[in-house]
Amino acid sequence: MTILSTILGLLAAALFAAAAALQHRVTRTVAQARGDTAGHWLPVLGTVARLLRSPVWLAGLGCNVLGFAAHASALHTGSIAIVQALLAVQLMFALPMSYTRTGRPPAARDWLGTAAVCAGLAVLVLTRGGVAQTVRREPLPAVLLAAIVLIGVLLTVARSRLGRTARTALTGVAAGTGFSTTAVLTVVVADQLAVRGPVTTALDWPVYALGLSGLVAAVLAQEAFGSGSLPAALTAMTVADPVLSWLWGALLFDEAPPAGLSALWTLTLAGAAIAAGVALLAYSPTLRVAAAGPSAGITRAAGHAPSPVER
Repeated sequence: MTILSTILGLLAAALFAAAAALQHRVTRTVAQARGDTAGHWLPVLGTVARLLRSPVWLAGLGCNVLGFAAHASALHTGSIAIVQALLAVQLMFALPMSYTRTGRPPAARDWLGTAAVCAGLAVLVLTRGGVAQTVRREPLPAVLLAAIVLIGVLLTVARSRLGRTARTALTGVAAGTGFSTTAVLTVVVADQLAVRGPVTTALDWPVYALGLSGLVAAVLAQEAFGSGSLPAALTAMTVADPVLSWLWGALLFDEAPPAGLSALWTLTLAGAAIAAGVALLAYSPTLRVAAAGPSAGITRAAGHAPSPVER
């Protein structure tokens, strides 16, 4: 794991945080105008034309494209498990973004969540940062099949008459699963480009699987944004992505998978610290005020109860 890949991973996290902040408000507004669509399959697909006419949503798309470029470069030079874990800091980047919009400084829980994420990442880097990386393609079809089945199960459950937060979380986990397979395929395609050249890469199936995986993950992320709150969507995506990426990376890319009870306990504690920090940050009142917008604070100050859409 190099310093360059760490910097690129952090840059990708900042760009993805900006994209999420820009796109969530537009997608959620369009979804509210559409009405409740519980029981429908990916209703966000019916709003694509309206989203593409929004300059704010398109600005978020531009941030996503730049973030993917930084992300792909980080994956090419570093460990997939650590690069994907670095994306958890996008919630830390969301704090100053919310401050610029609301003027509300970070709370004590925000600093605690930040410390937990940083501690977990530090342990992960110290434990697995020096592990040599390789590319084993033999398990790749099985990994992709497992991800497809998991996404299908999550969307099937989310389609049932669950509460809005549960639907958002399940869709967010499905999106995180898609982003983890996109990261896996990015590593495989980048390795192919470096070793075999662009012509051979263009004639092989992983490059097309990469495009499809990225598209599916992007659609699922927009569906999560449209179905509920930004904290619920981001928490699910930000936890599912590094957890599954670590699993896929251990199967496909680590030359020396973690062995021994102490190594597994250390990784478990690192993952728990990152997950706890993400949860503290995602459900921070600072981010909730920013996601609700200035009008929400005025309405509640006037003594009005939040509407069902706001809950």
